[in-house]
Amino acid sequence: MSTVFNFSKNSAKNRSTITILDEITGFLNTPNLWWSKNLFDLEAFELPAKITAIKNEILLQENLEYIFVLGKRVERFFEYQIRHSKHYDLKISNLQVIANKQTLGELDFIVEEKNTRQLIHIELVYKFYVYDPGFKEELARWIGPNRKDSLLEKVNRLKTKQLPLLQKKATQQILNGYHISTTSIEQQVCYKASLFIPRNLRNKNFVSINNDCIVGFWIHFEEFTAKQFDQAQFYSPGKQFWPVDPSKNELWFSYSKIFPQIESFIQQQRSPLVWMKSGEHYEKFFIVWW
Repeated sequence: MSTVFNFSKNSAKNRSTITILDEITGFLNTPNLWWSKNLFDLEAFELPAKITAIKNEILLQENLEYIFVLGKRVERFFEYQIRHSKHYDLKISNLQVIANKQTLGELDFIVEEKNTRQLIHIELVYKFYVYDPGFKEELARWIGPNRKDSLLEKVNRLKTKQLPLLQKKATQQILNGYHISTTSIEQQVCYKASLFIPRNLRNKNFVSINNDCIVGFWIHFEEFTAKQFDQAQFYSPGKQFWPVDPSKNELWFSYSKIFPQIESFIQQQRSPLVWMKSGEHYEKFFIVWW
């Protein structure tokens, strides 16, 4: 039997159920944003999409019980897959590097390929971006739905902060305690992303990035009108459940019922993700506040 979660905080009426399997499957089914090293000169790590059988679901849920931040949850999903992988051994996870009482950063994962004994330092990234044509440079157009982050900003941080951390003297000293030498470690990035585009660009092929990452559209709040959307049903999941396939949801609201919730998000300058059901057809989209 699958563990289920109540992910609405509003009232007993506004409850939906999602299983831990739905969460992990959504994470694994999210494609890598790129494959070619030519894009950012960053080699992509491919996590097998086939989910490892969950033998102790209750224990896994207990490990996640107080982890609500999406980024931290997907780190545990990634770790679970590696720990039960036929191809990799997990050597290090979430290693904080501290020198002179100052935190320099954190290494996400170091794994060892079983066949070759090759060590790989992996940084995991899990993002949701909307495409804003207002930016001049193509890759600069991928930004967070609240305009607080962007693809290029994250890539820059990876290249200037997160990946170079491996070669810091303090890091090497810590890894020596694990009998790990940094001289032969490869570095890769597992950069999974869900992309949302304007509705009028649905037939566009986007250069450089993996177009399989495009999973929905985005609109301005003013466009979320009864005239266009009154016949559908809706749900707005909490962020930790954004990776989940909308078809797994069981609770749906009419346009008139969901509108006040969306309006409240917009007033707080928060862009909600919305799941939409029309018959047996499901879509997901962001309604942006800006």
